[in-house]
Amino acid sequence: MMAVRPVELAPQILPTLVGIFFAAQAAPLIALGIGIVLAPLVTVVPWLATTYQVTDQHVRVRSGVLNRKVATARRDRIRSVETTASLVHRVLGLEKVTIGTGSDKESSNVVLTAVGKQYATSLRDYLMPTGTATAAPADGPDVAEPAHVTEVLARFEPRWLRYSPFSILGMAAAAAVFGFGAQFADEFDLYSVVADAGVGLWDRAGDVPVAVIVVVGVVGIVAAGGVLSVLAYVLSYWGFTLSRHDDGTLRMRRGLVTTTSTTLDENRIRGVHLHEPLLMRPLHGARLHAVATGAQKHPLLLPPAPLEVVDHVSVAVSGEGADLRGPVTAHPAAARRRRFTRAVPGALILSVVPIAGWALGWPSLAAALSCVLVLVAGGAALAELRYRNLGHRLTGRSLVIGAPTTARHRNLLHRDGIIGWSVRSTWFQRRQGLVTLVAASAAGLEAYGVVDIDGTDASRLAAAISPTLIEPFLAPDPLPETQNSAVARYSRR
Repeated sequence: MMAVRPVELAPQILPTLVGIFFAAQAAPLIALGIGIVLAPLVTVVPWLATTYQVTDQHVRVRSGVLNRKVATARRDRIRSVETTASLVHRVLGLEKVTIGTGSDKESSNVVLTAVGKQYATSLRDYLMPTGTATAAPADGPDVAEPAHVTEVLARFEPRWLRYSPFSILGMAAAAAVFGFGAQFADEFDLYSVVADAGVGLWDRAGDVPVAVIVVVGVVGIVAAGGVLSVLAYVLSYWGFTLSRHDDGTLRMRRGLVTTTSTTLDENRIRGVHLHEPLLMRPLHGARLHAVATGAQKHPLLLPPAPLEVVDHVSVAVSGEGADLRGPVTAHPAAARRRRFTRAVPGALILSVVPIAGWALGWPSLAAALSCVLVLVAGGAALAELRYRNLGHRLTGRSLVIGAPTTARHRNLLHRDGIIGWSVRSTWFQRRQGLVTLVAASAAGLEAYGVVDIDGTDASRLAAAISPTLIEPFLAPDPLPETQNSAVARYSRR
């Protein structure tokens, strides 16, 4: 722990280290004294002040000197155990153990910063509610990992890398590199050097058409983003393995430099969530998350991977994965109109930009009208795509919900995981006889909306899934029947 602690605190103490570095040039003795005092404070003292206890009833960690902190996780509240090993951890044969409870807040997690690798594995098997270990493991190098029957559901393949440029990892990596570069340039006053270099390149490219410069710049940015995406994907998901064990758990292991192993209790999974980004759909790729209870509401089941792998894993986890990408019941035509009334006005507002440019002399009228046409057509196409993604489907065990988004989002919720219903309707929805039926659950987002569904269909859908809960609200009403009177009675009561 003494070796790991400085690495964990590096982002927080980096400004202090920079100050010591510059102070050492002017006053080396003072800097040396500060270093001698600072080193024990960030290494030895936290190690001496941290203790933990594992019993049949709880896991408790005490830490801190001036500000004492006691974190406790009851055994019956443990929902997941995650082990993480950074490069420093791996060199020292240590792992970080994060114990997740049923609370929605990550601050309720209990963390063991650095324990032996084999001990961490044995502790994971002991702490999981379905674990086979009957006694707390003894901390020592001779702790053996218990044998389990393992079914590998998915394993990383190099062909998965083709999906990486179309995920958010590339943008996040590019943003991180840009932010670090900007901070580095500001620290060492490199902005003037970069500006001079840019002016020089512009002067040399004076005879090159602007269109060529723009195309080259865009291609360069896209290529750099693609390379960073692949690098981020490799660092995050290299060696990815999802397996099912005979103790009733799912285990996911991934990472090249920093390895992460997450163990989930299958009894806490209430469904799955499919995400197909718009740019990834032509390549037949998607990512899959579980809908679970506890602090980890959407634990990762699959990174961007082929659809056949996604189907296999979703079937294995939910039992009805084949229906996750199947056809859904379309919502009324009024739902389509709502998609268009939201998209087209936005496109018309953006059309003010090319029209204003034409009024100021650039571009030409034909170019401005072409931009307007492209914006309106693009808005209409996106509206139609959102409507096609909208829908629902009721199966023997689950409810499949399609969200009205550009990227395809499908949520599959087990019927027994739905604990309540509510109906929402805006003024615009009521004018067209539509409502949003919200399924309440203790897992995932905790509220999943079936958007813009007909009022009568909403009451029938809720009654089909939760008859004992909904039927009392659908009793005969002396008032005249209307298109959505059932939902109106349900809402009033």
